[in-house]
Amino acid sequence: MKHSLLFMGFTVILGFLLILQGCTKEKIYTVYKEGAQTATLSFPNFIEIGSLDGENVENLFSRVIYEGERAVVFSAGTHTVELRYNDMWDIDDDDHEKIVSPYITLNFDAKSGNTYKVSADEPKDRESAWKSATHFSAAIVDARTGKTVSHSNGNP
Repeated sequence: MKHSLLFMGFTVILGFLLILQGCTKEKIYTVYKEGAQTATLSFPNFIEIGSLDGENVENLFSRVIYEGERAVVFSAGTHTVELRYNDMWDIDDDDHEKIVSPYITLNFDAKSGNTYKVSADEPKDRESAWKSATHFSAAIVDARTGKTVSHSNGNP
């Protein structure tokens, strides 16, 4: 009995910490070696980064826990990022639909100290989400200058 109460208390505290962590507005992933000159790529919650230079960035657990904007900090230089549209839409109170596009690949040259952001049109409803996923396109934009440094034309 004493062990059950201890386990239940531990579970409640762990659950509280996970919920508290999930309330953060931004999640930052780091993919670089110590001492490296870095750059940052931010992306909205409806974009999933599959990989940066072949390294996995996100996982299912982190997508469930964190809401809002996320960012990846990485070494400056030339990079390849795979990303896709990935969002959940309500059909009604009990049913939901996950809409996911195929991955697209963008290449860009990141300068040390710069911040970049993934720019993509956010669908306003489920029908437009399907259209976006079918012909997903995105760009990487220098956050300071607004200049597009890489873009895709959309899936066929």
